[in-house]
Amino acid sequence: MSDRLAAALYRAHQQDLLTYARRLVNDSSTAQDITQDAWLRFSDAVRETWPDNPVAYLYRIVRNLALDSQRRTRLETDLFVDNAEDIASRQPGPWPSVEEAVITRDELNRLEQALAELPARTRLAVEMHRIGGYKLREIAAHLDVSLSMAQYLVKEGIKHCQKRL
Repeated sequence: MSDRLAAALYRAHQQDLLTYARRLVNDSSTAQDITQDAWLRFSDAVRETWPDNPVAYLYRIVRNLALDSQRRTRLETDLFVDNAEDIASRQPGPWPSVEEAVITRDELNRLEQALAELPARTRLAVEMHRIGGYKLREIAAHLDVSLSMAQYLVKEGIKHCQKRL
């Protein structure tokens, strides 16, 4: 019974939740993801206990997910975008010189060593995110950890690799 009631409640407020999320994150696709994630969390939570004010609970879930999204975006910008100009300036031409090839090979070896120094779970999270292109949500599911833990593992692994390079 609570599954149907939860679904009906969510459908009744879905557009308002989407509008609320869009205002918080200023991005329609992210707002849609947040709203869908809110439904998943809400439907899991109400299986155990029904909240006193389920609509307010839904809005709180959306707000928390939006804040997490903003924090994650800021972190990724700090970690990845700041180095974009430096990385772009070091892109080799179509035929790298011998010196460029040696430098690149040396950097690759140091990166492999840095990755080998990481704990297995951290290394896997970094490889999945940076090499495999997996999203943090997918990494969290694969490693059976929370989204914030997946984000932490990737962040710490990248910091370690940056120090070594």
